[in-house]
Amino acid sequence: MVLLPTKEIQLEVANLLLDQGAVVVSPAKPFTYASGLKGPIYSDNRLLLSDYNVRRRVVQLLGELVRASEVEFKLVAGVATAGIPYGALLAEQLERGMIYLRSGGAKRHGKQNQIEGRYQAGDRVILIEDLINQAGSLESAALAAMDGGLEVTAAFSIVTYQMDHAAKRLAKINLPAYSLTNFKILVEVATQRELIDSAGRELLNQWQQDPSSWSAPI
Repeated sequence: MVLLPTKEIQLEVANLLLDQGAVVVSPAKPFTYASGLKGPIYSDNRLLLSDYNVRRRVVQLLGELVRASEVEFKLVAGVATAGIPYGALLAEQLERGMIYLRSGGAKRHGKQNQIEGRYQAGDRVILIEDLINQAGSLESAALAAMDGGLEVTAAFSIVTYQMDHAAKRLAKINLPAYSLTNFKILVEVATQRELIDSAGRELLNQWQQDPSSWSAPI
């Protein structure tokens, strides 16, 4: 299940991303994602953290989205690495405790934790990601949280690329995902602002429908 905010908010966040130069389109030199797949678009949502007003607005909107979802939770859990600062800022706004989940499994020293922070088995948590592409890192974080005895009630992100594979992954573990904006809105706004032409728009849409084709050997 995916709950979308209003079209007005989706457009606002898409414009913020483009204004900050966080979204880059490069079909001639595709990006390699954490999943290992390649694609012509990259969204660096960490850049939003550097502008106080933008950061405050995005976190405000995330908070409103969490409240509107009416999901129950005790803790906010940031997904490493980009989800951690947003998780911390959101936890402060929502007046909740915060934990975070390490990527790549438990650390190899100290207590060898994968879940950092204080929590108890049975606590309900929401996961915070900056971007949902193939949802591999989000799925791994959710499963790690569940293995740690936590009840994961929902996930929230700034952007989703609306990938079919991501939707299937999250449905398999029964994890609702909520995002402030999405791939289709980003493409719509970028086209309106003449940041991409019709050919670029078509290329992006083709990639979104079949992302694996970009990673096939030549």
